[in-house]
Amino acid sequence: MNLSAFPDTQQLLYGVEWQGRVAQKGRPAPVATKTSEIMDYPLVTDKALDVDPVYKELQAEGPVKVKLPFGEPCWLATRYEDVRSVYGDRRFGRVLGIPRDSPGVWIGAVMAKDPTMLVNMDPPEQSRLRRLTSGAFSPRRISSLRDQVQVMVDDLLDEMADQSGSVDFVSMFGRQLPPRVLTLILGVPVSEAQQFRLWVDTLTGLDTEPDARHAAEETVHEYVTRLIAKRRSEETDDLLHVLVHAHDDDDRLNEEELYNLTMAVWLGGLETTVNQLGTSLFALMTHRSHWQELVDDRELLPAALEELWRWIPSFKYGVPFVRWASEDVELSGGVVVKAGEPVLPEHSVGNRDESVFPNGWELDFHRHAPRPHLSLAFGAHRCMGAHLAQLEIQVAFERLLRRFPGIDLAVPVDEVHWSESTFMRSIETLPVTLR
Repeated sequence: MNLSAFPDTQQLLYGVEWQGRVAQKGRPAPVATKTSEIMDYPLVTDKALDVDPVYKELQAEGPVKVKLPFGEPCWLATRYEDVRSVYGDRRFGRVLGIPRDSPGVWIGAVMAKDPTMLVNMDPPEQSRLRRLTSGAFSPRRISSLRDQVQVMVDDLLDEMADQSGSVDFVSMFGRQLPPRVLTLILGVPVSEAQQFRLWVDTLTGLDTEPDARHAAEETVHEYVTRLIAKRRSEETDDLLHVLVHAHDDDDRLNEEELYNLTMAVWLGGLETTVNQLGTSLFALMTHRSHWQELVDDRELLPAALEELWRWIPSFKYGVPFVRWASEDVELSGGVVVKAGEPVLPEHSVGNRDESVFPNGWELDFHRHAPRPHLSLAFGAHRCMGAHLAQLEIQVAFERLLRRFPGIDLAVPVDEVHWSESTFMRSIETLPVTLR
């Protein structure tokens, strides 16, 4: 693999602490270089929605060993079938890594090593929780929220339309809709929703000081515990009530499980949807012919949104949680991951694998029977709130196309601001002109 094109200059990556040095905003952090056996990773810095062409070369080589800024070396999976196997094969899991020095690009990730969190569980315990909560997140139940979500979307579009000049889509819509939907389904009173969001933002912020993070965690835990107690004594029509009363024969969720599931719904359903709303609109505004296709043919929207999920790199390089092999597992090219070794599934690259998606680096709304994308993981580890995120985004773009078919960027593409502190490809501001 030819890595000679990589600059050996120092560039800012994530604005967080790196092993052996500190990379604060405005100060340098290392860019990867190739070693004799193990490559430092990430290979390149993130830029907007680009997936660097070097990943085509890397994908051709199959799984390789890499070293992230923190933790032990791991295998890097970039081919679709390999990534799918790491997510779906039960020989890969999270539990083995709880006590280990887990590979990662940042430290201090909230609850990333908490064994009681669903994201860190494996079957059969994970299967038990999913079975108990299946009714709360069923496609039918989520679909029943469509009318309420549409009202929220229309209200936000009305507020945007009332503004003079350009408006920031991210602050006025993208960051407003998901928390409104989540507070609705979790039964957080409207009068308390903003404060709850601020507590969770403090809890999950990469720049939050440890003392402030601990205080926010205690506050959120106390607040959610009160909500759970209220659901035990009162009849309500929200998802938290369903979770509280979920059972399978005599098996029920205990208090700790209820709290962790509530936080999983919030944490998993907020940033993912916020970012997908912003990056989807950015992708469409920078691919005007694709937007026009949707204006001319609204029936194309469902396929288009699935294609956007596939094509958009949701995470920065190196961010997805690693999985650990419980026994020797052979991936593509005859590479054997030994028992106890970690693998990083870089699904944003796997989603562009041209052996699975012809011309996979191109955005194409007319793919014939495409394989499922891996942006929301796969199998037992598939995102629990996937149906909710997809519903919100579909309703948002249905109404956006109807109300503002001539919407356009209000600034040049290179003036769109991207976040340096988040682990996702996150747009800070997206000024648009409504037409």
